Amino acid sequence: MSHKTLLLLTVDTEASLAGLRPLAAEPMVWGRVGGGTWGIERIMDCCEARGMRATFFVSTLEALHHGDDHVRRMCAAVVGRGHDAQLHVHPIWLDDANARKAITDFGPDGPPLAVELGAAIFRRTCDAELVAHRAGGLWLDTGTLRVVEALGIPMDASVAVGYHDYDLGVAPPNVPRRLGGLVEGPVTTFRQMRLGPWSLRRNFDINADSLAELRYVVSRAAAEGVAAVTLLMHSFSFIGRNGDSTAFWPEPGEVHKFEAFLDWVAAREDIEAVTFRELAERLEAEPWLLDGPDFAPTAGVLRTYGRSWARFHTGWKSKAFALGLPLAAAGLAALVVASIWWLVR
Repeated sequence: MSHKTLLLLTVDTEASLAGLRPLAAEPMVWGRVGGGTWGIERIMDCCEARGMRATFFVSTLEALHHGDDHVRRMCAAVVGRGHDAQLHVHPIWLDDANARKAITDFGPDGPPLAVELGAAIFRRTCDAELVAHRAGGLWLDTGTLRVVEALGIPMDASVAVGYHDYDLGVAPPNVPRRLGGLVEGPVTTFRQMRLGPWSLRRNFDINADSLAELRYVVSRAAAEGVAAVTLLMHSFSFIGRNGDSTAFWPEPGEVHKFEAFLDWVAAREDIEAVTFRELAERLEAEPWLLDGPDFAPTAGVLRTYGRSWARFHTGWKSKAFALGLPLAAAGLAALVVASIWWLVR
């Protein structure tokens, strides 16, 4: 049976921390810097201009520091404009005795305190049906899945293949799959490069990837009949900041890339942007989507090289690859020439 590949635009919506220092919501969630608005409202503007809606995974445990109204305000903004609000749990916001960086740090018995409290805050502050959970930092284990399922939440969205070593009892999926009593809707990952059994994976992420890589992943998914792919963003995806998060500025280039990607998606007849709530409804009507093909695309050296130049200013890894690849190629060419000269002299 033919179908469109579903594209889930997901936004982890959070004020976040700098080390253990809570950051303000105005720059991190609302993006009110540089005299403009570059946060979740801007993301919604981009989507709505193309008739699309996104899923905003709201970090509800931030209510323990910022108050319930902080979470209520985020949810109201999202739901009020017809987008999807779902649960995001960062256990670092718990009190000192229970705080953990990762949900998996609670051990084999699972993290009931963090997820249960996060869900309770969601249900009292968000006027939305709770159908999906995403763990902070994309950490996940079977204990977390058990707690999520016990809370009556039918979907998880925490896996990113290759990002962590997941203890799930089965290979972590890169497409929507059933895990026990839940459906996992993973963050899509792709292989940057592959050499035999070795590969270097990357999240399908608006900030981490080039426009060419974003288009490539979705094109391959549609060509292979993949049920769904999930793009990862953050409420601060259009914001730059210094190392200690004391200064913030807009990143219009990231907005332009997102808009160009959405324009390209809108022009495709084989791709449909949906929310997690819509995906849950779709799976009720079309459960065969969970039996679709696996997905493990490889972007290749040339796309990786192009991204390293596009993101040259962002860090040492991009600089190293952008400059190192031509130097390595030149060195290899020199070695070949020297070997030939030695053989024929």
